[in-house]
Amino acid sequence: MKKASIKDVAKLAGVSIATVSQIINNKTERFSDETIHKVINARNELGYIPNIAAKRLKGGTSPLIGVLIPSFRMPFFADLIQSMQVDGPENVDLVFMGANEDNLEASIYSLIERGADALIFGRPIPEHQKMIEFLTKRNIPFLSLDQSADLDAKDQVMVREWQGGKMAARHLMELGHKKITLLMAEQMTDNMHQREAGFISALYYEGIEPIDNVKTQLSKHGGLVAAEKIMATGATAVFTLNDEIAVGLIRGLYEHGVNVPKDVSVVGYDDTDYAEFFVPALTTVRQPVQQIGIDALNMIIKRLRDPDLPQQNDTLELKLIVRESTGVPRSDN
Repeated sequence: MKKASIKDVAKLAGVSIATVSQIINNKTERFSDETIHKVINARNELGYIPNIAAKRLKGGTSPLIGVLIPSFRMPFFADLIQSMQVDGPENVDLVFMGANEDNLEASIYSLIERGADALIFGRPIPEHQKMIEFLTKRNIPFLSLDQSADLDAKDQVMVREWQGGKMAARHLMELGHKKITLLMAEQMTDNMHQREAGFISALYYEGIEPIDNVKTQLSKHGGLVAAEKIMATGATAVFTLNDEIAVGLIRGLYEHGVNVPKDVSVVGYDDTDYAEFFVPALTTVRQPVQQIGIDALNMIIKRLRDPDLPQQNDTLELKLIVRESTGVPRSDN
């Protein structure tokens, strides 16, 4: 079946091609409601989809922003994508790409080949100096989120990760915990190191030394398999570096007959959408993920409009959300 063209829409609606183009691109001020409805109905009836590539070749005004993340399966990044799509500025075309270490460079080149005007990095970039030189040579601006702070980009959207780790530690100490451990990722990003540093610093300030920090994969399964190691530490409280690990850990502890929070308290990080619905509901450090997405897009658009802008830095606040997964330590502990 032949793909519908803008000419087909114009013919069915009984208007000019220019009229269809302007209405589809939300430039409706000079048209009557009747004309707008005719064009929209014709578009819907024919299933017409504008050719974005052709539009860009003709000098379309909507910038194409490429967003690189480590995985589509991680809830934090799913929420980030949602915030950019739903709450971001209008007239921006977005393309999201998940990339691991093996296909990272190819993914970046692919975004450039697709015509990306700018990039947002939501994951660490090894050999980033090489990549910075590549993008700078092609006049492609880029922005880093706190997962890729090591990029030293002109524009950055950060959160107070050190403060987030401190919040988690203070909450557990205020409940009376002294046997506290940290469940870390095997591959730590810059922002995770900041969480770790804030957490440990707060403990040391109160004269508490964390016991036998444990490392695992950054996933629910990683938390699940780490349960026995956490039990072996004798800890009454655990701070995990994201909610996924926390959920997996709680499940693993449950399978070994360990009750959360009666036997062990667990604090997560991110406040992903399932945190409050999990049983027990997860105490966690909430990231302002919606604001991160909106601010990142607004900043990179400003950079596209004015490449000579001074450095843009945005640092957002975190909040501790106390739910059911933390409590006072048992008296026999």
